[in-house]
Amino acid sequence: MFVIFKLSFWFGLLFSCRVDDPEIGNKIIDSVEYQESGGAVNVRQNGHCIGLMQIDYRYSPVSKKLLRVPYLNRIIGVRAIRYWRRKAGGDMKLALASYNCGYAGLRGVCGVGYANAVLNRNKIYHREYVSECSYLGSVINYLLDNKHYLVKWRNKKWQYQPLPQHQQQQP
Repeated sequence: MFVIFKLSFWFGLLFSCRVDDPEIGNKIIDSVEYQESGGAVNVRQNGHCIGLMQIDYRYSPVSKKLLRVPYLNRIIGVRAIRYWRRKAGGDMKLALASYNCGYAGLRGVCGVGYANAVLNRNKIYHREYVSECSYLGSVINYLLDNKHYLVKWRNKKWQYQPLPQHQQQQP
C-alpha cells in the first residue's frame, strides 16, 4: 500500500510541479505560461501547439500525448527558451521574440510585442515540493538529453545504440 501511495505522489507531481530554472527565472517562465495558455492545461491554439507553454509538436522531442502532461510541457518550454536565449547571445527580449515566432524573432522582425508583454507581466506562481520537483525534472531532462542513445528495454537491460559514424570522435 505504501508503494502505491508513493507512486501516486510522484505521478501527481507531473500535474502539479512548476519548473524552477535560475538561468531563465520564475517570473519569465510563469509569464510565458500565462501569455501562452492563461494557465489552462488543454489549450490548443493553432492546431500545432499544445499545452501550457504552447509547444509545437512538430519540433518537440516527445509525442503529442506527452505534451499534454503539464510538467513535461513546462520543461520542454523552458528548454526552448534556453535554446533561443543562447541563439540570441543572452538577450532575453530577442529570446522571447524567437520563442514566439522562430528565427525571425532573432532579427527583431516579429515577436517584439510578445516579448514586451511577457517581460512587463509580473506573474509568479507559488511552487510546492521544490526539491521533489527538481529531482523529477532532472530525471526528465536526463531522459530527453539521452533519448537517442537509449533504444529499448530488451532482455531485462537497456540496449544502447552506438553513435553514428559521423558523430564519433576522431582520434
